[in-house]
Amino acid sequence: MAAPELLQSLLQAAGPSGHEDEAAALWREAAGAFAEVSSDTLGNSFARVAAGDGAPTLAVMGHVDEIGVTATNIEENGLLSFTTIGGITPDAVRGQRVELLTRGGRVPAAIARRRLYPEQLRDRPRLELADLHLDVGAASREEAERLVRIGDAGVWLGPPVDLPGNRLLSKALDNRLGAYVALEAARRVAETGGSEVDVVAVAAVQEEIGSYGARAAAFGLDPQVAL
Repeated sequence: MAAPELLQSLLQAAGPSGHEDEAAALWREAAGAFAEVSSDTLGNSFARVAAGDGAPTLAVMGHVDEIGVTATNIEENGLLSFTTIGGITPDAVRGQRVELLTRGGRVPAAIARRRLYPEQLRDRPRLELADLHLDVGAASREEAERLVRIGDAGVWLGPPVDLPGNRLLSKALDNRLGAYVALEAARRVAETGGSEVDVVAVAAVQEEIGSYGARAAAFGLDPQVAL
């Protein structure tokens, strides 16, 4: 069974921590069909299905940010140094393809290991982030600077794929799936009607770097119960 259209769209959106605008906008657009939609200065999105004055609040949260990378330096040969957004090990990113989110649009790149000589490898028994670089196909610093800037963030290339056994493979399932479930729960409450509590679906931001969005949302909503 194919994943719902909204979930497919959310999974394909780019939204590394701190750059969640695309995914959050899709979520809020869908929420506008049945709920009172709002956001805060941090970037959290809210979809409230109100029960009436004085009703207690139930918050159902998921987060829309995803792990990613950020360019930190452009070298003379056109290769880019980078750091990770969220908890990712060097072994997990080696050989992966990403898209950098730049002023001119998405720029494809590959993560590869720097060429090290045998004596250097002996001194590095474990792969380190400094051993890797981003390759955007540039042959020089000047060429790379026409494509990207230091600070540009990127996300994995991993579109949704249906697997046997009614399973789904995709980037950003952590936690676009949770954000989708929160919104779908609120939609069903609105559709059924008669709720005695305000149900607020929350698409939180910046979870991968410290759960900052969820913390701000919890203080802002002050719900009686939160999931």
